[in-house]
Amino acid sequence: MRLFLVVLAGTLTAKSALAPIWLTGIVNVILLMGWICSEFLLRKIKPIKAARIATTLYLLFLFTSSSFLFLIREYYHGVNTDLTETLNLYAWEELRVTGYVAKSGQSSTGRNVLSVEIKDSYLDGTIWPQNYRIRLYENPETDTELFPGDRIECTIRIYAFPERRNPHDFDYGKWLHRNGYATHGELIAVHERSPLQRFSAERVRKKIRDQAEILFPEQEAKLAKALFLGYKAELTADTRDHFSKAGLSHIMAVSGLHVGFIAAPFWLIIPWFWRTRRGKFLGLILLTLLLFGYASITGFSPSVNRASLMLWLLTYGKLFCRIRNSLNLMGTAALIITLVNPSQLFEVGFQLSFSAVTVILLVMPVLQKIIPQKWSYGVKGSLFSVVMISIVVQAGLFPVLIHYFNEFSITGPISNTLVIPLLSFTVPAGLLAVLSAPYIPESFHLLILPVQWSLQWIAGVAETIGSSKFSALSLQSSEISLFLVWISSTLCLAAFQIPQLRGKMLIVFLISILIWKCEKAMSAFDTSSVKVTFLDVGQGDAIHIETPGGYHLLIDAGRWSPLSNSGDRTLIPYFRYHGITRLDTVILTHPHADHIGGMPALMHEMQIGRIYQSDATHNSLLYRQIQRLAEELEIPVFLPVAGDIIESDPALRLFVVGPETGPFRDRNPNNRSVAIKMVYGETSFFFTGDAERNQEREMANRYGDFLKSEVYKAGHHASNTSSTEEIMRYVQPYYSVASLSFRNSFGHPGRDAVNRLAIHSNEQLYTSLSGAVVLTSNGRRVNQIMW
Repeated sequence: MRLFLVVLAGTLTAKSALAPIWLTGIVNVILLMGWICSEFLLRKIKPIKAARIATTLYLLFLFTSSSFLFLIREYYHGVNTDLTETLNLYAWEELRVTGYVAKSGQSSTGRNVLSVEIKDSYLDGTIWPQNYRIRLYENPETDTELFPGDRIECTIRIYAFPERRNPHDFDYGKWLHRNGYATHGELIAVHERSPLQRFSAERVRKKIRDQAEILFPEQEAKLAKALFLGYKAELTADTRDHFSKAGLSHIMAVSGLHVGFIAAPFWLIIPWFWRTRRGKFLGLILLTLLLFGYASITGFSPSVNRASLMLWLLTYGKLFCRIRNSLNLMGTAALIITLVNPSQLFEVGFQLSFSAVTVILLVMPVLQKIIPQKWSYGVKGSLFSVVMISIVVQAGLFPVLIHYFNEFSITGPISNTLVIPLLSFTVPAGLLAVLSAPYIPESFHLLILPVQWSLQWIAGVAETIGSSKFSALSLQSSEISLFLVWISSTLCLAAFQIPQLRGKMLIVFLISILIWKCEKAMSAFDTSSVKVTFLDVGQGDAIHIETPGGYHLLIDAGRWSPLSNSGDRTLIPYFRYHGITRLDTVILTHPHADHIGGMPALMHEMQIGRIYQSDATHNSLLYRQIQRLAEELEIPVFLPVAGDIIESDPALRLFVVGPETGPFRDRNPNNRSVAIKMVYGETSFFFTGDAERNQEREMANRYGDFLKSEVYKAGHHASNTSSTEEIMRYVQPYYSVASLSFRNSFGHPGRDAVNRLAIHSNEQLYTSLSGAVVLTSNGRRVNQIMW
């Protein structure tokens, strides 16, 4: 365990410091030579001092070796960004390539995905002999079935390399590079295929999936694939959400729990093997084949690798009477995985798996001594242990879960108590059934029915508990000190029974609490600023304002289309990422679909204090749906006009400067946009919706120099009909921000508008080019946050 901690420190240092490989290698060689000299030469002269020096140099050598291995792997497995840029020149074009299939699987949306090692590419009539890895989505119309090891010649379409568009978005481009992919694309057609392997784990996985579809009804088959193989691509988003909120996601991740269930029958027959030395070796070989086979058909996930290594080491110790220390076994497993692939340290699966086991090993022995003895045995004891382990794991993983998922299940112990005991039968019996049924189907009919009932029960528990609003909490925390509290509290509980360490760990825990409180106090002190995020919702507007007092305002809600809307696609994930469950004020500048498109989804998902909207009406189903939902949910709706003030955080002022009242109303809804000037301290922001020339003239004539602002949201997506000279000569912003899509059918931004923005503002920012724009103001100055 200590060796793993040294390797962990070396790998983290290499990732953060990024020292040159040659320098790390030289230091490593020097330390190695120093260790050898002190170990074999100096020991003869001064043994005690030599032992101390040798130990120190050995640990430093291990530290630098792990750093060196990480840097070497990053160098050879990393992707040359120049290569990505070259391939990006052929975005959306079709290329003919040759290579071989390295891996296959499915994306989260259910599409078949291939990892292909390209050897030759035919570019502009010439052969480009450049090796690179590409992630390809299979075309549904392609009939050719491909497996890892197949050598292929095919036509592909290169996709544009993905960019992160909003702060909360998953960085798919970074993920591709981290996994060695130069780019991604689509498989159009396979011209030649020569299989190199008749047997592969992927073929076995496919047979298991196919057999599950034959043996079980449709819904149970999808769950069976997830439980037995970790194959969740066919599960609906609602089903995955229910399992997550019920605290049951781990049962579909093929973890150590599954490895334990699969290997449990083997442990029952261990006494038959340890009678003779040959029997011991035979038992170890059989277990190795069993664990390797299960790990291969489940894709060698970190949790399965960790559990398989630990179980193998534990069995070796049991068969050959070696000392067995659970923490050291886990440390050995982590050490092996890290040395083979250091990047695993930064995968969420690795962190969740090893964190969960660490917490169990450190805390459960202490709790078991506190539990009354009458609750420690029999059925009652088993159920109580399941509940206790679930509580310990949920509490222990709290900071990791909210850091990655911003969600924490509070019903996990109940759900796991109702499900885990069944899994001990469902997983091994179900997997045995699907593997053996094609050969002896009749004898397994009775076994399949109880498995099917178990699957139905598990799905019912997840849906019943996970669909409750009180099943999970949405939280956000990026405080590093919270992890210190988590680590110190775990160590404090583990040292409870050790008098020599109890006081020291308690002091460490109290110090970590103090650091956490200081960090929270400092962050509270630093929140005396307003943060404005112009989200990238494509050809539409959505602006989130976070005030110094913790109020949340939204100006417009993005676009709507028959297939998706900005609420489900962008806004709700964004607010979940930031742990925001309530919008105090929503301002809908006008009723067009590219400004109100995400409102129905937001109204169903979040609490909304009040809505301010334009007095212009619109005869669309979307607009009428929003009005109906506001009435049903009893959300107050106001129609602000020029001269009004919208009440919000007392620290800032929201002045309504449009639309005007009067008998002559512009029939164009764009010219009835709710225009806002937000003032915070000495800084101000000017939001005009889709106001065009007529409304801009009215605002300029009435308010003149009052419109001067540091930030101007370009009207109507920077079209030529907006941001006219009449209003820009008064606004004179430092930043002008335009929200639009890179490819749109309206010709935005207009060339004339771009020129006017360039003349009257210092910096012009377009969400079509840079993604979301984040600006903050401390009341004296506005700064752009480069996320």
